[in-house]
Amino acid sequence: MIEQDYFMRMISELGRVLSRISFLKGQKDFPRAVLEIQTSGRTLLGIDHTIISSLSASQLRTLLGTDPALAVPRAYILGLLIEEEADIRSLMGEDSDAMRVKSLELLLDAWLDEEKPLGEDHTARIDALLERLADFAPGAELLEKVMAFQERNGRYDRAENALYDILAAKPEFAPDALRFYRRLLLKSDAELAAGNLPREEVLEGMAGVKIR
Repeated sequence: MIEQDYFMRMISELGRVLSRISFLKGQKDFPRAVLEIQTSGRTLLGIDHTIISSLSASQLRTLLGTDPALAVPRAYILGLLIEEEADIRSLMGEDSDAMRVKSLELLLDAWLDEEKPLGEDHTARIDALLERLADFAPGAELLEKVMAFQERNGRYDRAENALYDILAAKPEFAPDALRFYRRLLLKSDAELAAGNLPREEVLEGMAGVKIR
């Protein structure tokens, strides 16, 4: 109950923060919008925003604590703040892909740890980041998170696409690939069709996995 109350208070304050940021973006007052994000990071999470660029997503997760009931929603909030800053810096003409990747990883971590979205637009934000980063080549570890996210959302064709990219970078992932296809074979034909990966394509994919 304490954790839930804490989370709801943070989400309520986050909503106000995002509204202020949206207003400042609309006014094209980008420096004040960035300052709002940095101030909010300290207020909501106790993190000095100036160190975020120098730390990986996993290092940031460590800073957020070890209690999942608190660390998971904090990762979600930090991911949103970083995403907002990435958008603003992009509007300022700066390259912000590295920030978007960090935001994506934090939002994926929070979604997967909770096994559901933490906010109304949690899933949509991840989808938007994946679209924005379509030309970016992520590492195998991040791809595994993308694959798990797509599978749990029932988007089996997208999960398989991520799987192909993982295998190209990490052939030793083949046993996990076979486990993925076996999980899909337990689904009904209707579920597989809804996930845009019919049973015959699942079987074809499984047959194409090479164990070295």
